[in-house]
Amino acid sequence: MEYVSFFVGAGYGDESMAAAEARDLAFIGADAGTIDVGPYQLAGLGTIFNEDLCRHDLRRALRAARRKDIPFVVGSCGGSGSDEGVDWFARMVREIAAEEGLAPFTMARLYAEVDRELVKARVRAGRLHRLAGVELPYDDAAVDRSTRIVGVMGVAPIMTALEAGADVVLAGRTTDSAIFASLPLLEGCDAGVAWHAAKVAECGSAIAQPARPDLLRVTLAPSSFDVSTLTPQSRCTPWSVAAHQLYENGDPTCFVEPTGSLRTGDVVYEPADDATVRISGAVFEPAASPTMKLEGVERAGYQSVAMASYNDRVLLETLPDWMKALRAEIDTKVARVLQDRAGAARLTIRTYGAGDGADLFAPEQVQVPGSDVFLLADVVAPTQALATTVATVAWHTMAHFTTGWTVGFVTAAWPFNPPVIERGPVFRFNVNHAMELDHPLEGVRIDYEEVAPGAR
Repeated sequence: MEYVSFFVGAGYGDESMAAAEARDLAFIGADAGTIDVGPYQLAGLGTIFNEDLCRHDLRRALRAARRKDIPFVVGSCGGSGSDEGVDWFARMVREIAAEEGLAPFTMARLYAEVDRELVKARVRAGRLHRLAGVELPYDDAAVDRSTRIVGVMGVAPIMTALEAGADVVLAGRTTDSAIFASLPLLEGCDAGVAWHAAKVAECGSAIAQPARPDLLRVTLAPSSFDVSTLTPQSRCTPWSVAAHQLYENGDPTCFVEPTGSLRTGDVVYEPADDATVRISGAVFEPAASPTMKLEGVERAGYQSVAMASYNDRVLLETLPDWMKALRAEIDTKVARVLQDRAGAARLTIRTYGAGDGADLFAPEQVQVPGSDVFLLADVVAPTQALATTVATVAWHTMAHFTTGWTVGFVTAAWPFNPPVIERGPVFRFNVNHAMELDHPLEGVRIDYEEVAPGAR
């Protein structure tokens, strides 16, 4: 079995898709989402890639899949996998089908937003478990505060849609690997091979050398799989592929999915040719019962920011002490103006280009004369007005706070005017838990439709 993978919106070459169409592919798979960029997508404030970029990638992949009469599977539609993200991608697919005059096909929409009452019931039943890492208290109140909650689905919903005859599957939030493991598992491929190949495929040719957005070709065999790019500008090497196992993972030998864990401690990466890597040895261990990781966001407040760059040598030579005195001056001014309201605003001043960059909050003394330092003042408060008040005090103090010069102000370079930028509401993640499921399809809704040219 052979397939190609890519990340929607990141782009891929036309020549790569032409090369893919010339091969005997079983399906085309695409990841469209991530929480790496923060909570704003799930809050509904935008997406990583806009419609022009997503439509461009979807058009070429959909056209190729329909020409070859193979499935096209997209996961985490819209960036966050929200219901509106699925609907957005579905609208683009319908419009592209009409514009390209494609033959009728069946499209499945898999929705991942989880019912709040179901989540609360699992909390009360003790069937919601905190994951490793950041500790976020989660209870009924946290559920109610959430702007949106999605469940990260595994392969079962996608396999169900494919079994039902879907030609195009548009899924809400999914694990990256589930997108690419579903059809191979449905076709009886070895679970270790299918899951590990899917893990490697999730970012397309970002695993190549040099890493670049493009199509990745994945070829499955009974006990191994091969990966290669479809362009001569990059190639896969054992080092470049193996390094991907460190990406987004605390343990590169164990990858947890909703229905089990992929063990890669004994995996072998070896060259099949100058541009292809052969991989074998992974084992998939099924879980006793399925789970679903939850992703949710809530409003943190309103944000205002200001920024400035300095190349004053006297300031740079005393930067750590200057920063401490600067912060004390800002805090004094804010307290004097706002009094008991001052504590409601959170001001953070980050430094970039100071010292070795190892700690943005405790800069080391700059060693290179003439170096620049960049300061970013970030204020989050319950109201936009309060955030702007504190940010204004911060930038004005930053622009005029004394250095070691006998007289005069420090000179700062401001990249934008006005210097204080109101960013509006900001959000934070509020859950780091997995929910026990009664069955692998729980929490997911599947709708089917027939798409024909001219359908809207």
